Amino acid sequence: MQRRIAMPQSQKNLTKNAVRKVKSAPEIIVEHALSTAIETVEKAAETDVKRTNKRAEKTAQKLKKAQKVAKAAQNEAKRANNLSHKIEKLNTIAEKTSKVKGVIKEKIQDIIAPQKEISFYYDRRQLVVLTAVYALLAVLVYLISNCLLMVMMYNSFVLLGFLIATQIFTLLALALVLFVTIFPQRLAFINKDGIKIDHNALLKWSDIDYAEERYTSYISRRPFMALHLKKGALKNYRLTFMQHLCKKNIFTPFSIPMYAMRPNDVSQIREIIKRHVKYEDNRN
Repeated sequence: MQRRIAMPQSQKNLTKNAVRKVKSAPEIIVEHALSTAIETVEKAAETDVKRTNKRAEKTAQKLKKAQKVAKAAQNEAKRANNLSHKIEKLNTIAEKTSKVKGVIKEKIQDIIAPQKEISFYYDRRQLVVLTAVYALLAVLVYLISNCLLMVMMYNSFVLLGFLIATQIFTLLALALVLFVTIFPQRLAFINKDGIKIDHNALLKWSDIDYAEERYTSYISRRPFMALHLKKGALKNYRLTFMQHLCKKNIFTPFSIPMYAMRPNDVSQIREIIKRHVKYEDNRN
């Protein structure tokens, strides 16, 4: 049998301590790792909180700046609206002032140099051409009637009456054109109160809504100016037979045949009418 060697007491204590330390080492490591991890998480959380606070502060500052900019923009918009209202009022006052000035100027001009009465006449050159056309038409009607008479085609009283009426009206038209050519007829008469066209009643400027210049048709393209009256103003005038016929067509009861005038007279009468009433050019 082997003999056990007895260990000293101090050595036993050291051994127990060593064993105890070895057993407690994993717990210490785990506790150290946990504490280190907790400290790291806490530091990261503190850092995130600080960053979040800084971002919140920056966002709050930006929001304050945006609110200030919005208030400034709102104030500027109010100022702009006030300025626009003021400008509109000033424009209205300026328009009224210009109208008053124009009226005063016209009155002063009427006092200093009263507006003369202006008369416009038909262009004789066009009347000469019209005379030649009617003369040629009269000759053609006479020749046709003579030929029918020679071939004994006057058996129908209706045809005879038609030919006689055609000859009479053609000769009358020729006679009227010759009369107007020799004795010039007034086309329009203008003064400060209004305009008189041919033998119609004097049309007051205050009764005219606007003047419209256009062509008689797309084929002939003869210019004329139709004077459109205000609502209810037509009843103040006694219309002729021709005016009644023209009431519902493009010429209207009051129209100026500018195609029958000289170019200089057309320009002059257009400028005069523009000074008195609203003018529209629809010559397309």
